[in-house]
Amino acid sequence: MKFFTVKIDDNAQLDAYIPDDAEYPREDLKRPAAVICPGGGYAFVSKDEGEPVAFAFLKEGYAAFVLRYSTGIENPFPTALRQLAKSIKYVRDNADALKVIKDDVTVAGFSAGGNLALSSAVYCEDKVMLDGIGSTEEVRPDAIVLGYPAVTLMPVKRKGECKIDPELMKRFAGPTIRQILLGKTYCSEEEYASLNLLNKLHKNMPPVFVWGTYDDQIIPVEDLTGLASGLKKLGVSCELHMFEKGGHGMSLGTGVVKSEEEIKGNHVAKWFRLAILWLEERRRK
Repeated sequence: MKFFTVKIDDNAQLDAYIPDDAEYPREDLKRPAAVICPGGGYAFVSKDEGEPVAFAFLKEGYAAFVLRYSTGIENPFPTALRQLAKSIKYVRDNADALKVIKDDVTVAGFSAGGNLALSSAVYCEDKVMLDGIGSTEEVRPDAIVLGYPAVTLMPVKRKGECKIDPELMKRFAGPTIRQILLGKTYCSEEEYASLNLLNKLHKNMPPVFVWGTYDDQIIPVEDLTGLASGLKKLGVSCELHMFEKGGHGMSLGTGVVKSEEEIKGNHVAKWFRLAILWLEERRRK
């Protein structure tokens, strides 16, 4: 494997994980690419949803790229989105050198990174993502894989005891995800509503795979079912998997990123194999 880092702009980088050449007669084999957007509420970039996911894609024969995008209220929308657009364009522009298939670039995102990945599909024809970067053909993902994505950005009304790790919640102290995206702490309800991606879906979006859990205390179930329903109405291919248990932020859902206690009693780790099978089916169509 070859590892190197590419500077996307002054505040973002793309970590590249490129498989070594295959043996004869498969030398110079070109592979599909996965650009990974970790979560972190746009307040930080999660480690659990970055490199471990890249290695999982590597194992399946992908070239993997982890985007370390800008976070914090000083980097409002569309800062991270434009960094993702530049990253997708970088992969395509350098497809021969990277030995990737130019028209097989998947963007995978988790939580806030899922919001970012979904935004790249939503805004793939919009100047907010294209101006000064490239055309729709250059920056539009070929497929989207979303893990517990933030879609509406509406706060969850929790029932019962909060099961979110208090140590984790400390990392989200400060401006909310909506305030970060809007770039200010005092926002109107109309401004908050403008962030709802369900209202921005369109028929030219790439196919979407999405998964989540029913006991997630951060992302509402309705975000994911609403996304799948909205895409179906538009005729956009979508596959949705909802797991009974697992909570939020499970990443791969395995012992690579979670403790034995966290993965006990759930089978969310199956999502990755399901996503790979779905991607393989897309290629056969």
